[in-house]
Amino acid sequence: MKKIKTKVEYTSNALTGENWREIVAEGVAACKEHGFEFGIQIHNTAAETQISEIAASGLEMSFHAPILDEYQINLAAEDSGLSMAAFAKTAELMRRYGVRKAVFHGFNMTDIPVKSFGRGRNYLDTFGAVYREELALPDSKICNDFFSSEEYKFRNARVTERLAGIRKEYLDLSFLLENDFPAYGSGSIFAEHVVGMKNPLCLDSSHLWTSSFVFDRDFHSEAEAFLKSGLVGMVHLHASTFTSEIPKGKWSDGHLPLNTENSMDLPRFIRLCGKYSVPDFILEINGVGRADIDYLAKALGKS
Repeated sequence: MKKIKTKVEYTSNALTGENWREIVAEGVAACKEHGFEFGIQIHNTAAETQISEIAASGLEMSFHAPILDEYQINLAAEDSGLSMAAFAKTAELMRRYGVRKAVFHGFNMTDIPVKSFGRGRNYLDTFGAVYREELALPDSKICNDFFSSEEYKFRNARVTERLAGIRKEYLDLSFLLENDFPAYGSGSIFAEHVVGMKNPLCLDSSHLWTSSFVFDRDFHSEAEAFLKSGLVGMVHLHASTFTSEIPKGKWSDGHLPLNTENSMDLPRFIRLCGKYSVPDFILEINGVGRADIDYLAKALGKS
């Protein structure tokens, strides 16, 4: 296994209370004990005041784009103007704050602009506005299998071309495409959909857990398909309690502490990430704390 310096980041979503500095201080101490670096990922829902406060702390940051933008990124839409404007705004903020990496979702089966959620807007409302019944399981937001359709193929080619352009335009920055939660016509679901784009990737544990169940695939095999590409530079790590006892159409996301009882076998997933030298673990966890860092360290064999 290649030796790397592992970074652990908290999501800014977990740092909205008055005690956020204490939560961070505990995380910094735990990372130092385990030989990890520490950072914070600014979520796309963060307000400008929170970004400024975290930046003033001197902690290293990454971004979950788009930052402070009115619209979500969708490179699959016919008109890419709003998405390119979101990249430009995020890039300007990255350079201002010395941020080198940003992760983003970038593929929805719609040409309708998708407003950003957070800062007063609800996720279900913003993405509900682009809901297409024919792309979903009955009475559900969860995607059905539209990946062999001609529409999906030309939208995938569109995303591939635009990502290549973004890599050329922002040579000093890294924009990592994240595998989507399979809802509202999201198109970046499995490795076979995105590896050919040759773009850096972020692998989200609970998104893939849901996708694997919905499309009757093996979670760990699908994770390795991403990892062996060599493109995964970041992992969003969190637990999900959803199991096969829950109908596919009723699944939702995770964002739970790593020691939450679940069926994912997260230690195996984390070991796979270590095997393929993933350098950056973002703990996208509501109520994140030292126990999550200890859990990660143990699974990586660093405790």
